Amino acid sequence: MQIKMIANCKGTANASGNVCKEYKEGDILDCKEEWQVNLANTFVTSGLAMEIKVTEPTEKKATKKVTKKKTTKKK
Repeated sequence: MQIKMIANCKGTANASGNVCKEYKEGDILDCKEEWQVNLANTFVTSGLAMEIKVTEPTEKKATKKVTKKKTTKKK
């Protein structure tokens, strides 16, 4: 889950909650752990952040190899 902060606010910076951090407007947070997801959901429901979805290509387009044919002159 990724969120983008739309307002400045303070929140926890670790799982135990004993460290505080100021999250600035425009920051993009990549939430992978459970406590990060819970914090992100709180920010979104409070109107301090919005969830963003990043789509990455799932497959790569194959490139064709160009081979040059050797031409010989007939006499």
